Amino acid sequence: MKELISCIKNLPKHFKTSLVNLWRNGAMTFSSIFAVTITLLLIGVISVLALNVQDISANIEEGVRIYVKLERSIDENAENEVGKQIKQLKGVASATYFSKDEELSKLIDKQGEDGKELFESYRDDNPLGAAYEVEAKDPTKLASLAKKIKDIPNVNSVNYGGDSTQSMVSTLNTIQTSGTVFIVGLVIVALFMISNTIKITITARSTEISIMRMVGASNWYIRIPFMLEGMLIGLFGAIIPIFVLVYGYGALYNYTGGSLMSSMLVLKAPMPFIRDFSFILAGLGAGVGLIGSFVSIRRFLKF
Repeated sequence: MKELISCIKNLPKHFKTSLVNLWRNGAMTFSSIFAVTITLLLIGVISVLALNVQDISANIEEGVRIYVKLERSIDENAENEVGKQIKQLKGVASATYFSKDEELSKLIDKQGEDGKELFESYRDDNPLGAAYEVEAKDPTKLASLAKKIKDIPNVNSVNYGGDSTQSMVSTLNTIQTSGTVFIVGLVIVALFMISNTIKITITARSTEISIMRMVGASNWYIRIPFMLEGMLIGLFGAIIPIFVLVYGYGALYNYTGGSLMSSMLVLKAPMPFIRDFSFILAGLGAGVGLIGSFVSIRRFLKF
């Protein structure tokens, strides 16, 4: 506890020492910051892409429903029976019923004024059947669920978007998973880079460290400046990636109007998304620097 209190009291001094050491090792510091900048920039871009893909995938999955049309000739009891059988199927989250009249009203609304004049006369002899809109618990299993629904008696047709929708959801999930794996790999790379930088610094200052130990400096008194150096390298390395993401993503969002080709492919709004992510990126840089330097000190100074 006494050592911890002493370290806290000497924190401003340690911070000043860290800045001086970074300045003295200018070339090494610059190369480390540059390498961390590139790494964090890649992490930032891929993370923003992965988070948007996650949202887009969720929007697509949420928007995909199995549309079940029933035979026109069946009565209300038979329609209710079909609904019960659908809800009993494994993997069904919900099933919403639409009567014949509601189906005709939807058709008229889609056609506008022309549709009203053309189809309103069919109210007395409605050519449409009732329908169910089915939501699946797992959107990746729409095809198998649709096939089961199609086998239910009095079901006329089933539509869920087909293989193209399934393929899109699977592709987006693959992109998201690959992005996550790549981000983890880049974080490990950043850890190694900062750790090696601190290791070289320790080797270059081994005489100074030996003298400090001889005069009674505690382990933490020697450790903290190196840990702060690593943290500062990570923070400085995060500055450019944050600026690129803030202005680059904002420009992309404004240029595309917030969506890509379709209303289902909607980008996340820049604020507060990018602001919050910037704090995360700065924290990641500082954290990776702190951990990398701590590992390096513990490993090579053998405290």
